[in-house]
Amino acid sequence: MEREYRPVIGIPGVPVDDQEKLSVVALYDDYRKMLMAKKCIPFMLPPYKDINYYHTDLKEIEELTEDEIDMYRKMVDMCDGIIIPGGYRMYNFQSFIINYAIEKDIPVLGTCLGMQILANMDNMENVLKEDETGKHKQRGVDYVHNINIVPNTLLSEIIKEKEIAVNSVHKYYVSKTKNLIVSAYSDDGLIEAVEMPNKRFVVGVQWHPEKMFRYDLNANKLLDKFIDECKKKELEKNEEHFKVF
Repeated sequence: MEREYRPVIGIPGVPVDDQEKLSVVALYDDYRKMLMAKKCIPFMLPPYKDINYYHTDLKEIEELTEDEIDMYRKMVDMCDGIIIPGGYRMYNFQSFIINYAIEKDIPVLGTCLGMQILANMDNMENVLKEDETGKHKQRGVDYVHNINIVPNTLLSEIIKEKEIAVNSVHKYYVSKTKNLIVSAYSDDGLIEAVEMPNKRFVVGVQWHPEKMFRYDLNANKLLDKFIDECKKKELEKNEEHFKVF
């Protein structure tokens, strides 16, 4: 009996706060549970430097060394897809992982901060703005607001709905994009989804579909499409391997 292939999904580790100021890097449990339920292998891509990332000022974190770059490339090469998770800060190792994955045409899904990192890589300043209304940051609520999906986008092709309800726990939002296509807006006009044209799958969403997979059909449409593209990537890799012989 042939076993079902389980795609390896890389997730950059998130440096988190710790009461004793220990150096802690996390793989959020919502991503782990979702990927395990969908028969994927979650694979944390940890930051490399010997520092306490969370308690180090971002300006003090040095550029990636050639050794670090080589290590991140090797880690990403082991993956069929990459999820850029939510979090609190943008790190240079996350940006490199995204860039390299896109270069290799490995599927990328960014959620919440992950979408913001994608937009911030658009080579623009002041991309992020603070949501002063506070209504987009509501933890533990299944549905916070609706989003309007832009026609003729990959997201519209996946969801096949003009308007859907999503959760929302973000304090900042993306104010503009340059090289990305905006594929959804909130009712109050904030950018809720972006995608990169001419790529296998590069999508960022401002909400958290991984928190919704147990109860929401549209979240599963998005997640399943991402996973399907990851499986196709592995299949093509195997086909290329056998062409050699």
